This record gives sequence, C-alpha cells and structure tokens, in this order.
Amino acid sequence: MKDIIYLEPSTAGCDVPTCGIIILYFLIGQEGIAVLIIFASIIIIGYIYHRRVKYLMTQTTMSQTTMNLNRMLMTALIVHLGIIAVFLVVPLTVLYAILMLGNEKDNTTLEVITVVFSCHSLFDIPAMFFFITPYRKFIVGSLRSALRKVGLLKNDQVVMIHQVQSSMAINSSQIRA
Repeated sequence: MKDIIYLEPSTAGCDVPTCGIIILYFLIGQEGIAVLIIFASIIIIGYIYHRRVKYLMTQTTMSQTTMNLNRMLMTALIVHLGIIAVFLVVPLTVLYAILMLGNEKDNTTLEVITVVFSCHSLFDIPAMFFFITPYRKFIVGSLRSALRKVGLLKNDQVVMIHQVQSSMAINSSQIRA
C-alpha cells in the first residue's frame, strides 16, 4: 500500500510521464493566469483604497450617511484583501514552494491547497454582504419576503388604521346590528 501511495501521480492526476509535456504547459499556464489575476485584484483594491482615503482626507463637509458608507467600503476592502491573502496568496505560495523544492509526493498538502484555494468565494461573498449594510439589509429583506411567501415566517407587520372623526354624533342606541 505504501508503494501505491508513493507512486501515485500529482493531485491533478497528470505529470510529464503520464500526460505529456503539453498538458503540463496548460496546467502551468492556468496557474500563471490565476496568479496574475490575484495580484491584479490586489493592486486594483489597493488603488481604490488609496484613492478613497486620499479623497476622504481632503473632504471637509460630508453627511453622516456618506461617511458611514465610506467607512463600510473601507472595512469591506480591508477584509477582502485579507481573504485574498489567506485563501489565495498563501496557498499559491506553498504550492510554488512545493513545486520549486520538487516534493510532488506530498499529495495531502496539495489536496488541502486545492480545497483552500477553491473556498475563496465561499468566504468572500458573505463577508461583502456582512460588512456592507445596504447589501445586508437587502439580503435579509429578500429572505424574509421569501419565507413569508412559503409560510415559514408569520407576517408581523403592524397595520395602521386611520380613524376618521364624524361630524355627526351617534348614540349607542342608534347603532343597530
């Protein structure tokens, strides 16, 4: 059994002896594009953050709502960069370290890297919904509406009734059932 695990090809199931050099070039190209996209998104988010901070430093009059929205945007950008670093940059760094050291036999680490890399959007999108209040309110409102439609949530709305005063006085003896 140890020989089978030791002789197993890489996580993708493809290495030079089994698949050929062209497939290996495609895999390297795919990882290269992923790295370029990751670093491009880090640069773009950093640029947006820098421009926004510079704009906020020069702005003297701003409403409280606008200031709160800007604060939410800054928090969301910082969290987004943190998620990119943890779920994309660190796994790719470990992957390239393994490839440079030539230790392709460590399939468990490669499988963990693959899972962590693919879980990026599972954490990125909910973080965006959590840190930006208008998105959060929209999602919560949509979920409540959907749950009310299927009957899982009671309609707890308060209905306001406008009372109209009559100009004519009515005695209780005049009301007939």
